[in-house]
Amino acid sequence: MEPNGIIEALTDTDSLEASPSGTSDYESSLNESMFGSLTSSVNEHVWEYGRRYHKFRYGRYPLPNDDDEFKREFLRHIMLKEMTGGKLHLAPVGDNPQKIIDLGTGFGHWPIEVGELFPCAMVIGVDLSPIQPVWIPPNVEFMVDDIEDEWVHDSDFDFMHLRFTGWVIKDIPKLFRTAFQNLKPGGWIEVQDICPKVGSDDGTVQPDNPLARFYSLVHRIFLDKYQADIRHIERVPEDLERAGFVNVQKRIWNVPVGEWAKDAHLRTMGGYFREIIMDLVVAMAARPFVEAGLEKTEIDELVNSIRAAMGNKRIHAYLPIHSVWAQKPPS
Repeated sequence: MEPNGIIEALTDTDSLEASPSGTSDYESSLNESMFGSLTSSVNEHVWEYGRRYHKFRYGRYPLPNDDDEFKREFLRHIMLKEMTGGKLHLAPVGDNPQKIIDLGTGFGHWPIEVGELFPCAMVIGVDLSPIQPVWIPPNVEFMVDDIEDEWVHDSDFDFMHLRFTGWVIKDIPKLFRTAFQNLKPGGWIEVQDICPKVGSDDGTVQPDNPLARFYSLVHRIFLDKYQADIRHIERVPEDLERAGFVNVQKRIWNVPVGEWAKDAHLRTMGGYFREIIMDLVVAMAARPFVEAGLEKTEIDELVNSIRAAMGNKRIHAYLPIHSVWAQKPPS
């Protein structure tokens, strides 16, 4: 059975390479005016468990920022464009936004393409790691900071974008209140993330499915060590409304895991998703699982069982990906 897409209206409104040298050429005046002042550690990295990690706010984000992670994020960016029919956003921001910010930008694929889409706009990407390219469109800027820190500015953005950041945000309602304060009246926010609940339409995903066990383990570790709920995306619509947003809307795609779907487009996305998830599993095995006290044999067994399950075309697994967008009242 093919996974069904779900659209739910909550209201009535309808290859760039990462630079190893980091972001040393970015203007400090912009960084210091928007967020807190930065230290020299922002351009440095730490090598542990055979992978590279950010040094600024060390340990704040548990996944690597190396070439393998670049591959995973870039493939995920491609998959999401396949999923949305090439769209970079669903929020109706119009044709002439002036200021756009991408919170938790990663390697910067989204703001670079948005900057090309909207040459009229200043586009800013913020992340803990200085891993974005140096050669970028003239209207795109990157800065290194923790998006949960106090914003010491009174900027008026037309559009705020967050993608796959909820796994490490400790206080999402607070972040949404900050976003609300820094949006123009009538401005939009869009949040996109995986809901880590493995499903199937035909019962081929059993309760002991290895990928389901993986996400259950990750959920526990992230709650215990990082005080973050990887299932946060299910509460985002209500959190946005409580922050003051209106016109809240949601769309859900049930994306196949693996190449089991009959439809060629879904099969392509499933192939992408399998590689993306497998790279995530390997990244989790490199550090978070070890630091959580799992034995090497236990980690190896889980990794191998996930790889086998995702390659089994008789298991018709999918994972939901949610997009939620909402508007600050125009007046």
